[in-house]
Amino acid sequence: GNWTPEEGISRFYKNIPTTVRRKNFKKSEIIVDVVVKNPKSLEVKNFDDFSKPDENEPYFFQDFPNVHSLFQFINASFSFRIFDSYGYLNYSSGKFDGMVQDLYEERGDISGSALFLSEERHNVIEYIKTFNSWGTKFLLKKPSASYIENIYFITFAKNVWIASLVVLFIFGVVLYILLNWEIEKNIVSQRSQSRFYNKKNKYSLSDITLISFEAVCQQGTFADSRTYSGRILLFIMFAAFMFLYVAYSSYIIVLLQSTKPITSVRGLVDSRIQCGGLNISFMMAYYTATKDNALRDLYKKKIFPDRFFTLEEGLKRVQDGNFAFQTILGPAYNYILKEFTNQDICKLQELPGYMNTGMYIAVPKTSQYKKFFKIGLMRVDESGLQIRTKNRVSMKPKCYNEAGNFQSIRLYDCHLVFIWYLYGILFSIFILFIEKAVEKYKTIKITSMSNTNTSLKINT
Repeated sequence: GNWTPEEGISRFYKNIPTTVRRKNFKKSEIIVDVVVKNPKSLEVKNFDDFSKPDENEPYFFQDFPNVHSLFQFINASFSFRIFDSYGYLNYSSGKFDGMVQDLYEERGDISGSALFLSEERHNVIEYIKTFNSWGTKFLLKKPSASYIENIYFITFAKNVWIASLVVLFIFGVVLYILLNWEIEKNIVSQRSQSRFYNKKNKYSLSDITLISFEAVCQQGTFADSRTYSGRILLFIMFAAFMFLYVAYSSYIIVLLQSTKPITSVRGLVDSRIQCGGLNISFMMAYYTATKDNALRDLYKKKIFPDRFFTLEEGLKRVQDGNFAFQTILGPAYNYILKEFTNQDICKLQELPGYMNTGMYIAVPKTSQYKKFFKIGLMRVDESGLQIRTKNRVSMKPKCYNEAGNFQSIRLYDCHLVFIWYLYGILFSIFILFIEKAVEKYKTIKITSMSNTNTSLKINT
């Protein structure tokens, strides 16, 4: 263009695209299709500076302020058409419902609520601009290591377990030979004389097994060797397993306080963690339409048919632990900032779900405003208004002082100990009945033999 003091700037419009020149719609009305639950949510005086977004309309307050900035850029007015569904394909009729069908039939000029990209929708409407929205993800607390794995076995590596058992077996064999040799040579301490008063009462395999476990658990032993070799053996045995016992115990404490994040949807399916989804129309639709095998398994095993919750109920379950909730991140962040403690926030993790792509503003395929809207929305994004709206609607919670967090030991952290305890009681009762039966059998046999001998003497 040219500039002169008299006329100012004169642009050469031949070199400027029409879509750039014609930015003034002179308050022409644009029909905006939106998805809201409550029409009162639309009664906002100023979408540029609303005081607080409605938690029940997360996507509307995340998306429409950007579209409103577009209308200011092109100097257009607008009116709403309200729908309760984003638009899903009915395969029997071949038609969409809700907002997508309205755009396809060109009743609406632009969507005021961003849509997830799908092949079926792309065939009937035009996506013009992606919105950097918070999207949807799985929110869950990082589960404790004891909830995911058996910490009582992963404490030592496989080679350490094998080496410990081999050493314990060698100690047991040598101890069995040495202690029984002392009895054979009648080298028994005064403490042990009451038990091993003759050569017939030797140490049995069960005695040696008990002594070995006493050494492993650092509980002392009833064995009292009179020879230096025996005492040295017992000392080395208890000292060696003392270091193993200390290392095992300290690492157990570390594992009880540690967490192990889930890294994939498949890991979520295979874990003991319960799952749920936000009770919103598109969430159910995408679970059934996804081609991801892991997500299909997750839906069938842990969500279908009644594991859809409100935002508040789902996040309360997340706060309680061991629950994964797929939700819209924006309003979820707002709830977390109000209700979660710093300890809860530090344990949170996000796991990508099905809807990991961006969300798009759409227009009819044959829209005459398509290029105007596209350029205007790009200007809105470039000027920083889009990210401003996103941050006004919600901010991602931050963790402070993660190292200072502490968690109490829960029942499921040590449930395996109680299971072993129960099995031990049942096994001991079973052995008791066997011992009673054997003792009764021996008593009957001795009585029978005694009666037989008595009758033989009488006959004689």
